[in-house]
Amino acid sequence: MNVKIEGIYLNGYAKPEYKDKQTGEVYQGDFVVQIQQKKELTNGALQMEYFDIPIDRSLENLYADKKVGDTVTVLCNVYGENFAQLKIGKAK
Repeated sequence: MNVKIEGIYLNGYAKPEYKDKQTGEVYQGDFVVQIQQKKELTNGALQMEYFDIPIDRSLENLYADKKVGDTVTVLCNVYGENFAQLKIGKAK
């Protein structure tokens, strides 16, 4: 299942290359988009949540011109046992 997560852009960075331990093949690391979201609590207080979302390197250019504070939308894949334990992963 794919979902879109909208938040305030904080940073984007490329992870380093990594080597498959079995094959020895070297792979390019993912690009990570860091965003912040405001979550209103039941008592009216605001909690800031922060997410590091890995995306395919082919989508990196979508965030090249973004500045801290820009509102961005990131396409994500979610997985987990139930919606109380969602984990964010790369969109496929």
